[in-house]
Amino acid sequence: MQNFYIKLEIFSNGGFQPIALDILYLLSILSGIFVIISKNPVQSILFLISLFINISCYLVLTGMHFLGLSYLLVYVGGVSMLFLFVIMLINIRDSELKNNSTQNIPLGLLVSIAFYYPLLSVIPFSNSESLDSELGRIYIISSNKWDTAITQNTDIAAIGNIIYSSHAVWLILAGFILLLALVGAISITISPNSDTKRGG
Repeated sequence: MQNFYIKLEIFSNGGFQPIALDILYLLSILSGIFVIISKNPVQSILFLISLFINISCYLVLTGMHFLGLSYLLVYVGGVSMLFLFVIMLINIRDSELKNNSTQNIPLGLLVSIAFYYPLLSVIPFSNSESLDSELGRIYIISSNKWDTAITQNTDIAAIGNIIYSSHAVWLILAGFILLLALVGAISITISPNSDTKRGG
């Protein structure tokens, strides 16, 4: 029969202190507030990137590695950078940046309070409340059998094994669809009258 033991770890092999999660979601809240109140859209996008980075770190620390890396790849690497370059290319007037939008602050506070109070009954105020105050750390349950420890996979490795083994056909089909979308986008952007104008 396989035996299990509880091992206390701090910042190693996934072990962490709950104060790290408290700091991360506090930084996420501050980044979200600065996204809303920033007058400059470039600064707002930079705060949005920091918000996604904090959320991805939070997900990685809580054990959801695939979701955390997906946030970094999709939101930070793709969407936020696209927004940043588009906003930098658009000529925004100074009058639009200095536009007074203080009349929306009471509505924003009302909506925030309406969302905050229902969450208090579900989510604890701190991650440290559910743990013993003398310990204050999160425990990791491991097996003392070395053969099972070698075969343990993370969620990313499990998803990769499934995609590249039993669902390889769907992966190739998705790549083919992306290739068709890329070729279609390039063909749409090419003007049919460009060759006639050059010849004339």
